[in-house]
Amino acid sequence: MAKGICKVAASGGTAALMLAGIFLFLVPVCRAKGPSANQALRQLKQLTIEQLADLEVTTVSKKPEKLADAAAAVFVISGDDIRRGGFTSIAEALRLVPGLEVAHIDANKWAISSRGFNAWFANKLLVLMDGRSVYTPLFSGVYWDVQDTLLEDIDRIEVIRGPGATLWGANAVNGVINIITKKAQDTQGGLITAGGGNLEQGFGAARYGGKIGKHAWYRGYAKYFNRTSFEDIHGNDADDDWDAGRAGFRLDWDRSAKDALTLQGDIYTGNSGTTSLTTGSIVPRTFADNADLSGGNLLGRWTHILTDTSDLSLQAYYDRTVRNMQVMSEDRDTVDIDFQHTFRLGGRQQVIWGLGYRMTRDDITNSETIFFDPDSRTENLFSGFIQDKIVLIPDKLDLTVGSKFEHNDYSGFEIQPSARLRWTPVENHTLWAAVSRAVRTPSRADRDANIKLGAFRTGPTVNALMIRGNSAFDSEEVIAYEAGYRLVPMARLSLDFASFYNVYRDLRTTVPGMPIPPFTAFPPPAARVLPQNIVNKFHEDAYGAEIAGNLQLADWWKLSLGYTWINLHLFADAAEKGLDLELNEGGTPRNQFSAGSYLDLPGNLQFDTLLFFVDDLPDLNVPSYTRVDVRLGWQPLKHLAFSLKLENLLDNRHPEYTDTQGIRSTEVPRSIYGKITWRF
Repeated sequence: MAKGICKVAASGGTAALMLAGIFLFLVPVCRAKGPSANQALRQLKQLTIEQLADLEVTTVSKKPEKLADAAAAVFVISGDDIRRGGFTSIAEALRLVPGLEVAHIDANKWAISSRGFNAWFANKLLVLMDGRSVYTPLFSGVYWDVQDTLLEDIDRIEVIRGPGATLWGANAVNGVINIITKKAQDTQGGLITAGGGNLEQGFGAARYGGKIGKHAWYRGYAKYFNRTSFEDIHGNDADDDWDAGRAGFRLDWDRSAKDALTLQGDIYTGNSGTTSLTTGSIVPRTFADNADLSGGNLLGRWTHILTDTSDLSLQAYYDRTVRNMQVMSEDRDTVDIDFQHTFRLGGRQQVIWGLGYRMTRDDITNSETIFFDPDSRTENLFSGFIQDKIVLIPDKLDLTVGSKFEHNDYSGFEIQPSARLRWTPVENHTLWAAVSRAVRTPSRADRDANIKLGAFRTGPTVNALMIRGNSAFDSEEVIAYEAGYRLVPMARLSLDFASFYNVYRDLRTTVPGMPIPPFTAFPPPAARVLPQNIVNKFHEDAYGAEIAGNLQLADWWKLSLGYTWINLHLFADAAEKGLDLELNEGGTPRNQFSAGSYLDLPGNLQFDTLLFFVDDLPDLNVPSYTRVDVRLGWQPLKHLAFSLKLENLLDNRHPEYTDTQGIRSTEVPRSIYGKITWRF
């Protein structure tokens, strides 16, 4: 029976693979027997339940600790999870995380957030790559079309749902995503990958790692991809094709038993297409707006061990990004310096503290739709933090308290404290609770932007409806209450529960203002402005629960699942209801569910199935959808592997998000691609 089903899956096309994928969630049909899988395949298997519990994470406390002991809602995507999921971008891999909302807007844009507030310009989720912040101060969000690296070099992605501002600072309001790449000594030798399909039309990468002397290791890589465009709801080409090339390096030097140095960097160039709607003129029009993308970064890190219980580190990086579009262009340079020191105080306290400084400068090219005043600005951020982990009962109960202190050029001095309690009543059972304050500091867009929403005539007068920045706009605030329970009730099962209640105050909305005489500073045509002013008049309560689990049914079969439920309640005075008042209630899926099946089959085959269900978005007129992806992998030789990935098997195409910021939304199509990987 097993051989028959495997044969049908290999030769019966998409329908057979889809049915087999769903079936494999329920019944084991193809069992790997003992040593039939070679040593290389065993090394690439998913982590066992015991290994998952012992996995070390650093994002929660800025120091290594066991995942099972972390007093936060934390989830880890391993490099092997990315490989077996068949993902071709970091954004898509984040679908694995319960509590994250990941929605494809078009072929190169995503809306990604945690616990609500999702949008293309989502601004309450901090994203880091090897300690380098990748959010743009322009709108306090992330351009996902330029966040990339060689995926085979990613060691893990640590995701915190809930505030992480005590250690990481402003904008870590609803979560932190920390993308951590492998050390150079873990990527020795060569790697070549190549592939393509109907959407992933062509991609390839090469990497080589080596050793310098006895204590230094290096690697260098280059990659390129070309992805074709999606279609809109009417079946028209959305002109959102995407291509990019990237190269980078990493050098790790263990200078002595107490000193380690890391130097790494990347450069990239590419294009991401968009069909934009210009609202600056009286007659709106759509046009293909191709974004020319380029940039690079250079990061250095020094770590020094003082004693067995004390160490310090110093990190500095430079980052440059360039994005040229018709509606707006942005050139940005950022310099960041960060210092931290960890030490023990007495026998029961572990203290970590640090200082930081960041300078960023932008140059904006305005258009008839978007106008920044001034068009260039330099911003400074000074920060410090301290956190103390106090052991109340050894191996049973501890309390972690701390705060971040920041000074920015917009809202001035900000304090973001937290307290976390962790209790381990018995082995493999951890309960935790936390209360935190976090802020989302004003961005350039909040203070300086003028965005035309439409223009019309009343007699000889041209009127422009415009969102206007507010120089008095202040920080948004959340007080978050969280609790969780993490357990391993048996050797082959792990469960992780998290709940939260968030109280948001002073959120961003818009209110009508008094008409302004013709706005001659704006590119022509000059018009009388009917302003919608950005203000802090918005409030929200949000509460929900998240569940993640892993079940090792056999050495050759693992299942994973995730479920998220969230409820939002937005409110403001009736006279202060702005343009986006109700969007977050109906723009966030109430329910999300995911499941994964990972099978090691005879003949060095792997068959992996992912299922995602996302509830509807009533405010955006986006229906619920169920997505099934299937991957078949084959490793005929120790250093050679092939894979075939089919995505969105249940429908030809479906929408996942409708953007409200002037670009044409599209539908995510069914796709297929193949990949070959050679290691030497």
